[in-house]
Amino acid sequence: MVELMVAMLIGLIGTIIIFQVFEVSEGIKRTTTSGGDAQQNGAISLYVIEHDLRNAGMGFNETAYAGCNILAYDSKRAAPNFTLSLVPVFITPGTVTTPDQVTVFYGSKPQIANPTMLSTNMALGGNGADPVVVSNPYAYRPGDLLVLLQPSSGLNCTLIEATSVTSTNVVGHVDAGLTYQGPVQTETARFNTPGGAGVVYGGVGSGNVTRIFNLGNLFEPAGNPNRPVNNTYAIGANNALTVTAAFVDKLAPSSPLTTAVADNIVQLRAEYGVDDGVAGVGNGVVNITNGGGNLPGDGLIDRWVPPVTFNALAPPPWQSVIAVRLAVVARSALPEKPSGRDGANCDTTTDGTEANPGPDMRPKWAGGVPIDVSASGDPSPASATYWKCYRYRVFETTVPLRNWIWKSS
Repeated sequence: MVELMVAMLIGLIGTIIIFQVFEVSEGIKRTTTSGGDAQQNGAISLYVIEHDLRNAGMGFNETAYAGCNILAYDSKRAAPNFTLSLVPVFITPGTVTTPDQVTVFYGSKPQIANPTMLSTNMALGGNGADPVVVSNPYAYRPGDLLVLLQPSSGLNCTLIEATSVTSTNVVGHVDAGLTYQGPVQTETARFNTPGGAGVVYGGVGSGNVTRIFNLGNLFEPAGNPNRPVNNTYAIGANNALTVTAAFVDKLAPSSPLTTAVADNIVQLRAEYGVDDGVAGVGNGVVNITNGGGNLPGDGLIDRWVPPVTFNALAPPPWQSVIAVRLAVVARSALPEKPSGRDGANCDTTTDGTEANPGPDMRPKWAGGVPIDVSASGDPSPASATYWKCYRYRVFETTVPLRNWIWKSS
């Protein structure tokens, strides 16, 4: 009996040791696996956004005309009237705890980059009664999306869908819902406001000749990815990075179309890199010393301007924006143990406010203060500190806006 009890005691001690080793091993595995997930999600998110940013501004890189408010219409939308801004990238500022949003805009026309002049005044009227007469119809095709802009007129820009191009340089645009012969087959117009644009644009001979930017064609043959792009990147529900496309393929179920890019992305921060010769001080603006002084148009970033400050300028210096700096914060998929489901024992990521404060381990980036991720915790525990149970990785980059730097020539 004594021998049996000794054997059982030895067995119990061995079992305890085995489970302790297993617990440590499981914790290391959890940390390693979650770190790998964060690495993958962050890298994918940064790659996708950066890919779009490198194309930003293509097709309308006449920087002097940037910033126009485009009145647009899409019959596939539940609310068909919407607006766009004729800029390569627009950053919608968040708050301290909520992420920024980044909208990237570019065309896809490979044959032409400069705008075409409007030859004659554009008449009022609907259902094609207000055709656009261009000075040169080169590279225009039915299905192209066009932006009409009259400089210094105070008029909003207008987005129209070309539905015919004649040998006399007349570009027609029948009302949405009517059919026309597209590049490959018969298409149904979507982007032309019923009743016409409702705006008279001045042609050659007027005080300000209207410019026409060709953004490209939505109805390219299957397998051709060259379509106009207006994508908005945001952090959606359940901490997922999403992209919302304003221009979608004719086969898409709805417009706009929102698609998830990566999971466990909890913050997005972005700033404008401005080359305007202005030294940045105050209001969160970071000054950049170029050595040779701040000279406008020298191709060097003079200051990094947060979106809340930049968008408040009247008008914002869009022609001087040459780069965008952005950071995405990826979070581990699983919380670290021990944590306690109330979050009271979480100390994986400290911020220096704990009872026994540790170092401030919140995510940091080149844009300034630590990034606040306190709103990204699992919503199920009733604790404001549960976000501290997770590990975070910051992925950041600076993307030059090459089309905006090269400008139109």
